[in-house]
Amino acid sequence: MNKRILIVDDEETIRLSLKEGLMDLGYQVSTAGNGTVALKEVKSFKPQVIFLDMRLSHENGLELIPQIKEIDREAEVVIMTAYGDIQTAVKAIKEGAFDYINKPFDLQEIDIIIGRVIKNVELQKKVYLLEKEKKSRNEYMLGEHSSMREVLSRIDILSSNDAVTVLIRGETGTGKELVASAIHDHSNRKDAPMLKINCGAIPQQLIESELFGFEKNAFTGANTRKKGLMEIADGGTVFLDEIGEISLNVQTKLLRFLEERKFKRVGGLEDIEVNIRIIAATNKNLEEAIRRREFREDLYYRLNVVPIQLPPLRERGSDVLILAQYYLEQYNKKFHKKIKGVTKEVENVLLSYPWRGNVRELKNVIERIVILKEGEYIDLKDLPFEIYKNASKNPYKITTVKDDKAVSKVFHQDFSLEREVQEMEIQYIKLALEHCRNNYSKASEMLGISRFALKRKMEKYFS
Repeated sequence: MNKRILIVDDEETIRLSLKEGLMDLGYQVSTAGNGTVALKEVKSFKPQVIFLDMRLSHENGLELIPQIKEIDREAEVVIMTAYGDIQTAVKAIKEGAFDYINKPFDLQEIDIIIGRVIKNVELQKKVYLLEKEKKSRNEYMLGEHSSMREVLSRIDILSSNDAVTVLIRGETGTGKELVASAIHDHSNRKDAPMLKINCGAIPQQLIESELFGFEKNAFTGANTRKKGLMEIADGGTVFLDEIGEISLNVQTKLLRFLEERKFKRVGGLEDIEVNIRIIAATNKNLEEAIRRREFREDLYYRLNVVPIQLPPLRERGSDVLILAQYYLEQYNKKFHKKIKGVTKEVENVLLSYPWRGNVRELKNVIERIVILKEGEYIDLKDLPFEIYKNASKNPYKITTVKDDKAVSKVFHQDFSLEREVQEMEIQYIKLALEHCRNNYSKASEMLGISRFALKRKMEKYFS
């Protein structure tokens, strides 16, 4: 994407000679001879760098800087002056200028300054987009199941076709955002920003202004013009999570953008054209939403150009164990533990558990276990109660006493019926007390025993 430069100077020879030189270097260049024209150019031309003469015929260049910043806070101003001294430089920078340059100057010096300005702008974008805590973007895609190999194949195809709109579907916790990040990171857009918005977490009346921006005085509280995510992400990707939650009004505007690649800010009349890719995601049944007239059918087809369906964890077979081992290693490092792995019994439980929260739930479970665990191997008693309870209904699926292999798993060499019963009692007591916030009377009632019996068991197990 070509960089846009605006030259503001009342001397025509300077404007034209500088314009020709910068255009030869590959820049898009516009010029203005006074402040009024300059402000119009800032609105229409949208320059990234503005070279502004300190002393225009009837104006002070410094006084234009706040007006420029009001129109576009991201545009950087470089003051040009023949009266350069340290006081001028300090004043210019205080007013919001990026730098200043003394006349006469040469083209190479101007080119170097432009490079510094652009680098600074890109750095600011990266800081703006930096997440508080980095995490591996491939963790949700670990595994060997055929369904995940299909997902990885789609990611490769879509990474090499960076203009295609993508719709990612799957249950909560399956890793839709990380798939979107993988597509962006392996595409030609990887050096441009990827902006994310959760359409279900923002009040519907604010989503339009977040996406498309707004003009000054467009509504109460709009004291300045603001760029939306679509504009900030120019050249990159916008990820719309929970796309099924947006209102029909915003759906209409989004559809228009997908068809024309143009949009208007809230309260604006001017069409803004940007080069971005849209990746949307949802755990909602969009077909059902279309039937209920909650989602536009034409928008659905625009989004669903190349769909990716993420499988739930319970349908990925032994991938559960691969992910569990991965998270175990990660949390061993984080919490300075040396847990080697899980027992065979725990493997069976992990494989049979439904994982309604998918990979996210598995990750949280392993983290909780590692924090509390002292020892080398994770055993059944280390599992959270809700998982242990699910397994205890029929943990080993024994169908006959002749099933020697299954029986040997239950009645292993160290098996003790008394210990197994005690461990189950401990888990139920913990759950009841947690639910009742340590109210012994309520907990004993929930457990179906007397308060005195509960107290005796607490002394036995926890003293």
